[in-house]
Amino acid sequence: MNSTDTILSEMVATLSELNPRKMDLSQSCKAALKRTLNAVEYYLEIYRNILEQILETCGKSPDETTIVDFGGGHGILSILAKKLGFYRVIYVDYNPDSLKMASMIGNQLGTMPDAMLQGDATTLKTWCAENSVIPDGLLAMDVIEHIYVLDDFFACLHEISPRMKMIFTTASSPYNHRVVRKLHKAMIADEMGTAIKKGFWHMRRDYIQKSYPDMSDRELDFWADNTRGLKYDDVLRAVDARSPNLLLDKYNTCDPRTGSWTERILPIDDYRELLSPYGFNVVVLPGRYNQYRRGPKAWYSRYYNKRIDKAPDHTPQRCGERRRMRKALKVAPFIFILVH
Repeated sequence: MNSTDTILSEMVATLSELNPRKMDLSQSCKAALKRTLNAVEYYLEIYRNILEQILETCGKSPDETTIVDFGGGHGILSILAKKLGFYRVIYVDYNPDSLKMASMIGNQLGTMPDAMLQGDATTLKTWCAENSVIPDGLLAMDVIEHIYVLDDFFACLHEISPRMKMIFTTASSPYNHRVVRKLHKAMIADEMGTAIKKGFWHMRRDYIQKSYPDMSDRELDFWADNTRGLKYDDVLRAVDARSPNLLLDKYNTCDPRTGSWTERILPIDDYRELLSPYGFNVVVLPGRYNQYRRGPKAWYSRYYNKRIDKAPDHTPQRCGERRRMRKALKVAPFIFILVH
């Protein structure tokens, strides 16, 4: 067993002893941590893979590399990076409860990130400028599908460092049709609501009605339809300017209070188009299923992982490589988006 395997084994043992129900955290944080701990070996393997990829992409050793764990949710990726000898690790999360959770987990594991910031990409940019820090890489797990305005997000990251490498993971894969159908159902539920939960459509309609009390029901319905994907302030700007927000995708929707998208699915070419002005290349690779599962699900994981493992570990050039990559992406439970 090498040193990395030993570190992972020790982290699995310590994390397995945590009981989220007894931790002084919000219910959403407890639920998120429980999901991770229920498959802790699987997630640590993903984190290990990401850290190895960022080192390969940066062409540096761990003790020369500064990385950002952006929106990690619980800081476990940051802690693993420090245990593996990364020079500087910066953990950023918008949710203060997530930083609190990261501190608790760090105390249990005996390791902390070098910096913990509450905020967004702008917060990171300010901190890096004030501390004369230029990150080599940024890692973001299940974040990119929720970012309100990707143009602003990527522009901000480019200002931090035009040479910073980035790796995003997302389960909102446009390739896996089974995943797409599942996410569409979640989007419809968020947009239209349920018997016990008001949907985003009704939230936008109510907000517009408060600002325009004389607007007819027909007009309110029209603008509620055609401001999907906007926060409240932008909803009013669209109505004032009589400029409908016409989304090409009929399912993607965001919470008008925060701008957080419901697992937004974007074609990879959209990411390429957004990043090409900054000179970045985009490579998409398939993620693997949880090989640590037991019972019938274990067979399912092994079966699909064999197909996924046949994919090339780079942008496919030859016809056979492209075919294997397409097959792997169609069944992968999530994807890696490498930006360099």
